[in-house]
Amino acid sequence: MPDTLQQKQLPESLRKQLKDFRGKVWRIKVLEAILAGFFGLFFSYVLVFGLDRMFPTPGFVRLIILIAGVSFFAVFAPIWINRWVFKHRRENQIAHLIAKQYPSLGDRLLGVVELQNQDEHDTSLSPRLREAAMHEVAGEVKDRDLQNALPPSWLARWSLGLLALVAIAITAWTLTPKASWNAAQRWLMPLAEIERYTETKIDLSKLPQPYYVAHGEPFTLELDLTEDSNTPQMAKAREGIKPWEFSSLEGRTYTFDFPKILKRQEIELRVGDAYVTIEVSPVMRPSLEEISALLQYPEYLQLDDVVIDLSSGQATLVEGNTITIKGRSNRELSSASITLKVPNTTNESAAEKRLNLTVASNTFTAAPISIGLEQTHLTLDWVDLYQLKNLTPTKLTIDAQVDAAPSAYIQNIANEIYVLADSAIEFEILTEDDFGIKRAGIDWQGSFTKPTPHSPAKGNLDLIQGNPTLRNAAEPIIFSFQAYDIRPQKLIIRAWSEDYKPGRVRSYSAPITVYVLTKQEHRELIEQRTQSAISKLEDIMRAEQDTLDENTRLERKSGEELQQQENKEKLAEQADKEKENADTMKELSKEMEEIFKDAAKNGEIDPGTMKKLAESAMEMKEMAEKSMPDIAKKLTDAQSPENTDQKAKEDVKEAVEKQNELLKKMEETIEKANEANKQLEAGTFINRLRKAAADEEELANTMIEASKHPNPDRLVLSQEFEAIDPVDQRIMLGLYVLQEQTASDIRWIQDDLGHFFSRTQQAEHKGLLDKMRDSNIDSDMAKLLRDIEQNHNITAWTDAKTAAKILRKWASALQDAAAKEDDAGGGGGGGGGGGSEDEDFEFMLKVMELIQKEQNIRANNRSLEQKRRLLKSSGNTNGSQPPRQEKLKPQPIQ
Repeated sequence: MPDTLQQKQLPESLRKQLKDFRGKVWRIKVLEAILAGFFGLFFSYVLVFGLDRMFPTPGFVRLIILIAGVSFFAVFAPIWINRWVFKHRRENQIAHLIAKQYPSLGDRLLGVVELQNQDEHDTSLSPRLREAAMHEVAGEVKDRDLQNALPPSWLARWSLGLLALVAIAITAWTLTPKASWNAAQRWLMPLAEIERYTETKIDLSKLPQPYYVAHGEPFTLELDLTEDSNTPQMAKAREGIKPWEFSSLEGRTYTFDFPKILKRQEIELRVGDAYVTIEVSPVMRPSLEEISALLQYPEYLQLDDVVIDLSSGQATLVEGNTITIKGRSNRELSSASITLKVPNTTNESAAEKRLNLTVASNTFTAAPISIGLEQTHLTLDWVDLYQLKNLTPTKLTIDAQVDAAPSAYIQNIANEIYVLADSAIEFEILTEDDFGIKRAGIDWQGSFTKPTPHSPAKGNLDLIQGNPTLRNAAEPIIFSFQAYDIRPQKLIIRAWSEDYKPGRVRSYSAPITVYVLTKQEHRELIEQRTQSAISKLEDIMRAEQDTLDENTRLERKSGEELQQQENKEKLAEQADKEKENADTMKELSKEMEEIFKDAAKNGEIDPGTMKKLAESAMEMKEMAEKSMPDIAKKLTDAQSPENTDQKAKEDVKEAVEKQNELLKKMEETIEKANEANKQLEAGTFINRLRKAAADEEELANTMIEASKHPNPDRLVLSQEFEAIDPVDQRIMLGLYVLQEQTASDIRWIQDDLGHFFSRTQQAEHKGLLDKMRDSNIDSDMAKLLRDIEQNHNITAWTDAKTAAKILRKWASALQDAAAKEDDAGGGGGGGGGGGSEDEDFEFMLKVMELIQKEQNIRANNRSLEQKRRLLKSSGNTNGSQPPRQEKLKPQPIQ
């Protein structure tokens, strides 16, 4: 029989007992692994739930917790099972486990298991002994309860822990299902962006990230709760690691005030179970880079739209304007608005209206705003994309102005002037308007100072044709009285201007009064001006005499006394007075020169009178420019500190001598001027008589024309005053006034002639005075006045013709006598020297007269040309009959 391996199996009871023990160990340890796995899962979930209730658990923390919880199943359970199941499958492994509780028993079991595995051929142990040993150990084990040999069990602990966790989870799901579900989501998906559920819900839409605040300014942070949130009474916040700030609930809002910040900061907010951390970023407030307005003018102004700058905050617009305000910020805007405020003058209140603006990127545009008569206040606010408002509102003030009437001026001419009828005047009209000149020109209205059959001058000229953009304009004009057929009379000239406002009447300038004079009236004016100049010269002479008296007193002082401070001051005062007299004399010499020039325009003033006027003007000029300044210089030199006593004395003496000579010159000049004025006055008698004769002839001619009217009802011969036509009544009243004025003039001529004779004792004037008294001319004038009053027209015009002849005869006689006196004076002039000088002066006067006539003709031609051009361009717009064509022809220069 061959040798075979003989192994003895363990007794069946022992085998079964060890197998049961192993199975129990496996069951316990596998169950522990399962419970541990579930414990880890539930514990990680409950941990996340619990942490979320305290603060927002970061995603990476939740990921670690989830991995740790899953690791109980994925790592701990396999390791546990491997340890207690796979490493306790064989009997010897079980024996080792039992040996930990029962060492001796475990050792015997381990020995039996080893005996079981021994080969009989390899040992000297007999089979029976081995079997006996196995049965002995089996019997011993059978009596033992191997339950006590089981390793320590965590089954109860894992079960209790798991039950506790399950209970906690069930409680949480029961009480706060939303929070539990939110925690489960955040637990299972730790890296997902899932907001933590809180009972306290902060309205995060009002807390953008980052939260922008004004740079360098304290700011307020408002924490709002949603409608479904609970309402804790307190909230707290802090900036960085600074102490907490607390705020109580008001409504559903907590308010925190923070100091200014200059750089990015994090602010932690806590309210209830809600935790929020926001990043606060300081930025500069938005500002305006540009603000302007599109200005639309009222339609009648015919002006294009313009863009005006409103950066100054002030604008003045015309009533009826419409503005569209536009602006540009330095940052993109989210909204903008304008508050419109118009004060109400009736109740001192103001109507406010808020207008939202159209925003596009960093620009805004307002709806058109109409401007009335009252001042308008606009307040502009804007909010940028960071919800930051402008620090201070931009305020705009729109002042409304009425479209003012245009203004017109006449310049470069005096307000009142006296000119001859054959001359022309030059001036300039200036017109201004705030919103466009339509046209401008001049008009004139004349008036006679005595009745006449002629109509007063009246006319109008359009000089400037404007346009809507013309704000001001000037136009020079040469106005010739002959070109417009204007007789001697008082003339009122005004400039006028029109703008584009419908229904507005013309605006007129201040008028200028032009007295268009006859030769006689002009001569009388020259006489009056000469007399005024003589009076001024006499005043200067008196002032000079007073100065001479004081200078004479100073001359009597010694040179040493003159060097004293008191006398030096007196000398300075005297020098200043002399300079003042020189300035006054200079102005008077210019006035006298103007009188001479105006007298040269008359043409009817005799050369002798003109010569005396010229000499007077020249002497005044010499005194003003040489004699008087020399005196003032000597007085100034006398007070010089470098002077010796003797030199000061000589300077004062020389000044007194020159001043005596000056006074003699003044006396001679006054005498010449008086002689010229007497000659003017004497010549005035001739012209006054001629003027009275002309008035009488005018009266007769007017009555003759009235008697020739073709309408029988208009005949005024021998009719009662009440029965004649109203037009003829007005003419007869005018004739009565004219005759009354003429009779008064003749009486004044007699009185003035008597006074003149008493001063001059000239025989021709005495003879004329006697003739006028012997002729009973006053009685004839009174009778003529009664004839007009009683409507005795034939007798009246016959007497008027007779009176005119007598007056002209007297004027001729007076003129012949004056001519003879001039001839006699020229013949005894002391040889040919004086005669030659007079001839030269007369030649000069004739040249001046020719030059004046040439200037008048040129001015008249230019005025006619201007008139023709205006009539051609604008038509006859003055409402009167156009002038006869022949009057528009320029006159040739002779």
